[in-house]
Amino acid sequence: MGTKIKRYVILTPFDQAEVVAGIASLQHLDVAVVPTSSGALVVRELPVPQYDEWDIRNILGPDDADLEELAASGEPADNAPAVAAFFSRLSKYGVVLLDVNLDDGDGFDAGVAGTVRAWRYQAGEPGEEISAGLLLNSAEPLLEKIILGQEKPEDHGGIFARDVTPTMLTKLAARRRSASGGKKGREEQSDDSDHTDSSGDGPQEASEPAEAHNPQTEREEDD
Repeated sequence: MGTKIKRYVILTPFDQAEVVAGIASLQHLDVAVVPTSSGALVVRELPVPQYDEWDIRNILGPDDADLEELAASGEPADNAPAVAAFFSRLSKYGVVLLDVNLDDGDGFDAGVAGTVRAWRYQAGEPGEEISAGLLLNSAEPLLEKIILGQEKPEDHGGIFARDVTPTMLTKLAARRRSASGGKKGREEQSDDSDHTDSSGDGPQEASEPAEAHNPQTEREEDD
């Protein structure tokens, strides 16, 4: 009998996975955060009812009672749209939610089959559905491997929000304050330079420590 697999992956524009994991921990979201060159991935394995080999629900899917039992678990990270909406509020670029439903068959049709669908989320609101195939073709190979379960988050420096400790959160907060202080100092130095030499260019403003470029937007501009 094949194994039903359900997970979601959220593509974010943030370049510091530890910061994203810290935020998820504060929100009690039991997710894994994987660093990539195009932004941190938020990954969650979702519970799927498992039945005996000849149970009709293997064909028809779970019944209402099964779904109600899963919903009663009270795990906020299982609500993929809500998690995507939350992270989309943290960046003007928004995020992309990939919903994964697979069947790892071992019978006559052995292999992985199923569907992957993708939606944009921005400012806490769901947007248009986009082509998951085009997105995967233009993304780095690790994304597809994570989606298909060929690679695990822990194999690529993944940070589990449940493993984030208060000490780690304190260090992240201190680092953020230090970065903000350094940015403020550079801005003040730039102002002083403007007074002494109006033709000189001051140092460039540092980018936000947790936010990176938006690969989805860049690909659209190229098109």
